[in-house]
Amino acid sequence: RRRKRLHELEARYYIQQLVKGMEFVHQNKVIHRDLKLGTFLDGKDELKIGDFGLAAQVFYEGERKKTICGTPNYLAPEVLENTNGHSYEVDYWSIGVILYTMLCG
Repeated sequence: RRRKRLHELEARYYIQQLVKGMEFVHQNKVIHRDLKLGTFLDGKDELKIGDFGLAAQVFYEGERKKTICGTPNYLAPEVLENTNGHSYEVDYWSIGVILYTMLCG
């Protein structure tokens, strides 16, 4: 917040960690659904994904969730439209919003 935006190399470093972390979460059949810049850093500039309060478990292949939830500025269109439900893709939308915010402020 103090710096408003990050250098492209810094943003890439954090986004790479976030994507790798979310791949692990998704492999374990969980949709986070509330990714935002409030993700935590430890003392070594390593990303820690937290706040799984709105996360949902996926029980079968192709399952779509219908709950409208998340932080408004980071919500994917699929969540807001709520016609066909949503799945893992909503986390990647939020990662895109996070990257944009890191680079543009």
